[in-house]
Amino acid sequence: MYSWSKYVLLLPWLLASPLLAAQDPSLPPYERETTRQTVTLVENAAEAISREGESVFADFREPASRWYRGERYLFVWDLDGNREVYPPDPEHEKQNLIDLKDVGGKPIGRMFVEAAREGDGKGWVHYQWNRPHELEPTWKSTYIVRARSPSGGDYLVGSGVYQGGMEKAFLVEEVEAAADLLQREGKAAFPTLRDPTSRFFFHDTYIFVTAENGVELVNPAFPGIEGRSLWDAQDSTGKYLVREYIRLAKEKGHGWVTYHWPRPTQPQIDAVKSTYVRSIAVGDETLIVGAGMYQ
Repeated sequence: MYSWSKYVLLLPWLLASPLLAAQDPSLPPYERETTRQTVTLVENAAEAISREGESVFADFREPASRWYRGERYLFVWDLDGNREVYPPDPEHEKQNLIDLKDVGGKPIGRMFVEAAREGDGKGWVHYQWNRPHELEPTWKSTYIVRARSPSGGDYLVGSGVYQGGMEKAFLVEEVEAAADLLQREGKAAFPTLRDPTSRFFFHDTYIFVTAENGVELVNPAFPGIEGRSLWDAQDSTGKYLVREYIRLAKEKGHGWVTYHWPRPTQPQIDAVKSTYVRSIAVGDETLIVGAGMYQ
């Protein structure tokens, strides 16, 4: 493990910074059993709503059932943000939670609804939340699926995992979402990618954007390196990490690279990071979009 001062010597391009003391692009398989269980639970619940309609809501509230056990439970909203099912506190159902935010100000109510309304009607939302009966929030990843009942009612059903850990699938999903945003909005999307209340900040990771010549365009965790060329940057093992992920993204379109990089919350620690990158065209420029997970 390297000290921060040694890391700076190995990465001289950081010295002037005032703020810094290949798989298919479809989602990879989930690696954690708790993640797989959550996906199965929510998708089964969505199928139950599609078959049985609103009558199944009572089953979702039943303690010690297949649907509700301990801190694992389902919630159901309509697509206007009205809460229909919330087993931990049924007395506060029927509230409109479209403006619900987490402790950091992330608008998770709108994110839940957007996940259900857009695309194939399913996806993950990552935010900070309190476990039942605990005061300190922790990271929670919630899986959302859209469901239509036989009556024609449209709902979202979700369930979450507290401190479930990072999945490669989460990184791919967020990088692809960032790439779509950049292709729609161009560089006007940069402020959203830097916004800590956006979907693009989750657990201890974030989205970065690099030009094909190695200039860092977006790096919200280390903003002091934005605008600088990282072409000659080496990690603590001597790897030219930026050259490697640019080459990979340009040659194959997308893929995974591994290198050493400091954690945003512990910049003095030289951590191993696995990063998913992809190449996109924005106007007449080629940009590399990525996000990584620390080991």
